[in-house]
Amino acid sequence: MGIFGNLFGSKKLKTTDSDFGEIESFSTRGNDVGWQVNKRFLNSDIEILLAGNKDGISENQKRILLNALNNETEIKSESEKALKEQFENAKMEFVSIEKHFELKGISVRHEGFEMAFQEKEGQNYFFNVHFENNKQVGVSIDG
Repeated sequence: MGIFGNLFGSKKLKTTDSDFGEIESFSTRGNDVGWQVNKRFLNSDIEILLAGNKDGISENQKRILLNALNNETEIKSESEKALKEQFENAKMEFVSIEKHFELKGISVRHEGFEMAFQEKEGQNYFFNVHFENNKQVGVSIDG
């Protein structure tokens, strides 16, 4: 690792999680570690970001994620409801998630999670659907 690698890079941590197999870190700050899980969800290969420590994923965040992954139909329905509302507010016709969006990833938080959908056509905006207890509670849009 050259000088820049020593200055800016950090060695990725790896561990084996009982539910997700081998996982790798994407950030480390002291004992706080951001973990990445690669998974297939809603017919997309996505990255899932979770917090934890050097020993692995936070138990709370793992519980939130497993609950979502085990309720894919409910999560899709809630996402569709939120995204359809955004289209209707913009006076646009909504057909389906599959037609308009590609799921890019999930970020788990302490109180829920956020799913990032990228628009397939148009400006390629990201529509971030926020969830608590597997119910959508809002949408933010990033350009």
